[in-house]
Amino acid sequence: MSSTTVSEADLPANLRNLVQKADAALKSQNVGYAVQLLLPVVKAEPHFLEGRIKLRKAEGVVKKAAGSGKKFLGGLSGGGLSNMKLAGKVKKEPEAALPEIEDLLAEDPYNAQVNGLLYEAAIALSMPETAAFALETIREGHPTDTKNMHRLAQHYMLNKEPEKAADIFQAILRVDNTDGEARKGVTNANAQASITRQGWGQRDSVRDLLKNKEQSKSLEDNSRKGMTAEQIDARLAEWGEKYNEDPQNINVVKKIGDLYEQKEDLPSALQWFEYAFGLNTADTALGSKVQQLRDRIEDAHFNALKADLEANPDAPDAAQKRAEFDDLVNTRRLRQIASAKDRVEKNPTDLQLRFEYGSALLAAGQLSEAIAELQKAKNNPNIRNRATLMLARCYEQKGIFDLALRQLSEVAAELLGMDSTKKEVLYFKGQIHEKLGQKDEALDAFKQIYEVDYGYLDVAQRVESSYS
Repeated sequence: MSSTTVSEADLPANLRNLVQKADAALKSQNVGYAVQLLLPVVKAEPHFLEGRIKLRKAEGVVKKAAGSGKKFLGGLSGGGLSNMKLAGKVKKEPEAALPEIEDLLAEDPYNAQVNGLLYEAAIALSMPETAAFALETIREGHPTDTKNMHRLAQHYMLNKEPEKAADIFQAILRVDNTDGEARKGVTNANAQASITRQGWGQRDSVRDLLKNKEQSKSLEDNSRKGMTAEQIDARLAEWGEKYNEDPQNINVVKKIGDLYEQKEDLPSALQWFEYAFGLNTADTALGSKVQQLRDRIEDAHFNALKADLEANPDAPDAAQKRAEFDDLVNTRRLRQIASAKDRVEKNPTDLQLRFEYGSALLAAGQLSEAIAELQKAKNNPNIRNRATLMLARCYEQKGIFDLALRQLSEVAAELLGMDSTKKEVLYFKGQIHEKLGQKDEALDAFKQIYEVDYGYLDVAQRVESSYS
């Protein structure tokens, strides 16, 4: 937000002298005297926000020392005007109301109603920083007042400070994790912050990125892949302009998320897809996309932890790190199961969601529950082969090897080309045959892979060692 405040250096000499004396009083812990010195300064120069901040902090200390039922500074109680009359004065003469507001706050610096009047007066006088400070003061004195925090977050959003707004929305969720508006606000604020960082509102920078008509035309090709980082930034700038024109356009939001994913900026991609899902919570594909991105981000974190443990297995804190790693993995699995189950309950006929739920159950070792979901998921032709493979893994872990092999044979017969899924199926099939002592059948499965992909896992070693 643009500054509407004055600094200490801008004050006239007499007020500057009072501020210096107040600073000295604060250093010597003479807080009450500091209040008496700062109060007339703030009344005389209401744009001196730094002084108002010092004053409010000192008033808070004095208030705490005096006790909740005691008054100080000559018993200032707001004079003859009630808060209702003062509210009327704020609407008609906001600047004239400010000194009276300060007198009331000297008695009760965290009073929500009076700080609310300061906020309204500051808004009327185009003093956004002071308005924000009034709401921040309420928040400090009433940290669980989510209504005030929503007001503060919206104030930051209106004044183009989305990162501060996101922090406030996060604070609301810490108080009330069920607040859907706050959850939606976090993603929206983060999206706006991304726009600010990219400079998408600056049309000159957009033109610089697009360079010329030929590049602009090529950037319009939505299906283009393999772009450079600079090209992706240019696309982001272009789509950011479209977002500014219509922030509720879900197709634009998804496109921005997709571009961030291509850029491998997964946290930003997640923020945009979360925002898109907030615009249409009935879109199960979007819900799955959000979960996939969360998993990828967690995978990167877990892989880094695992690599650290493998590189330093004898470190003094290795045992503690392993325990923490195991706890993180277990917590993640439980969260994935809960999330997948919730999506299935909301969309019980969506077999893709049942596949995701079954896969999560399998990863957690809940085999019987996983089997029930994966058997249903097999009825979706688009995921039939993957679901059958997962089902075979369930049977194998239960020791029901004949059913596992039957599932794998079924998939192998349906897959005509030797793609990654068929290689995985044949390799797993060979492993089961080995467990059963069926060496010829195992070798036959490994040879099918060997013939088309010599470097796949350890099939070359398995096949060639059989001839030694």
